[in-house]
Amino acid sequence: MLTGCGSYAMQGRVVRGSVANIQIVSKNDPRLTEDNPTGGGAVVQGIFEPDTPSERQSLGQVVTDGQGYFSMPVSAMGSGFLEYEAMLVARREGHQGVMRIIDLPRSSQRVLITLPLGRDTLRVPEGFLDQTLREAKPYLEESR
Repeated sequence: MLTGCGSYAMQGRVVRGSVANIQIVSKNDPRLTEDNPTGGGAVVQGIFEPDTPSERQSLGQVVTDGQGYFSMPVSAMGSGFLEYEAMLVARREGHQGVMRIIDLPRSSQRVLITLPLGRDTLRVPEGFLDQTLREAKPYLEESR
């Protein structure tokens, strides 16, 4: 499913804030350009269609630039105008992590990620495939 034409990239910014959050905003949202360079060096990871096992694929991870901006390529046919979901996880040293499933933003939108200062206690759920293999391991060993 992640093959197709076009050059869509999910774009956004990580900033420091009081509450950990991931939201879709207009590309003209002032928080995307205000002076808040504390998001540099954050790691943003993406999973395409996280609730659909047959289409689920990693979008990889990107590291934000010195001002907190990132761009994550998504090559699914129709990205940017068809409705797809992605699970995003964002972390930065010395900040609380955040995870959320969002609709892929349209080309007129951006992702705004807010990370507050603090200890990262975020626990990312185990992947479906990893969970299946772990649960099957005793049965596989028993059949040897």
